[in-house]
Amino acid sequence: MLIPMSADPSGPVPEVVKTVHVYGWYVIIFLLSFLSVGECIAGDAFAGIIFSIMAGIVVFLLVDGCKNMSMYCLFMLGTMSSFQCFFDLLGLISVVGGRETSESTMQGTDKDVTVITRITVHPFFDPKMGQQYNAQSSMMVASPGIMLACTFMCYLSYNAFSDSLFDVEEEAGPLFNYRGGGPGGNSLAYGANQPSPRSQRRPASSRELVIVCRADGETESVPVLKHDASCCVVSLKCID
Repeated sequence: MLIPMSADPSGPVPEVVKTVHVYGWYVIIFLLSFLSVGECIAGDAFAGIIFSIMAGIVVFLLVDGCKNMSMYCLFMLGTMSSFQCFFDLLGLISVVGGRETSESTMQGTDKDVTVITRITVHPFFDPKMGQQYNAQSSMMVASPGIMLACTFMCYLSYNAFSDSLFDVEEEAGPLFNYRGGGPGGNSLAYGANQPSPRSQRRPASSRELVIVCRADGETESVPVLKHDASCCVVSLKCID
């Protein structure tokens, strides 16, 4: 396999991670906690839970001198952070020119109802829209930056290890079992079954005619079947 499915450390944690990178990870924990609280204030509790879980993962990696930090965990955390950064950045680009709010009203009777939807475009930051609106805008700006910082720290600590998760192991045996080629050769593909001895054709049986000469002058022919000859053989045997 290319990636070992195990959370155990792939080797000793480099000293540069324990002495230098650890301070960057402390900053990541603070930023993720800030992002979690900010998302809850902005009204997105689900996003707040996700970011708090990510902060807990980083804390788990750093306990007891980064003993739980492995290349596999760094790879998975970095992949998740990079995808989150990408989608948050797309959402930010789509509303950076202004955010839209809609309000619908219904008019008319029971038989004739008219629905009027009013769409208003507000600036990205608008003090008139209240605290929650501006908190949402702030989180939309902060989230891609924090996810990018987390991805960078994963990349930095991952490259500090001397090994790699993508070392391809050699095959235990040849992929194809090749025995000769061309006319008269025998080429077998990988996984092909060997022909059984019973399936091999036996040489055609031949008949050997033995002529026995007896003492009284009479002759007697005795046919004998043999499997190791390819033609009919006639032999003469005299008995006194």
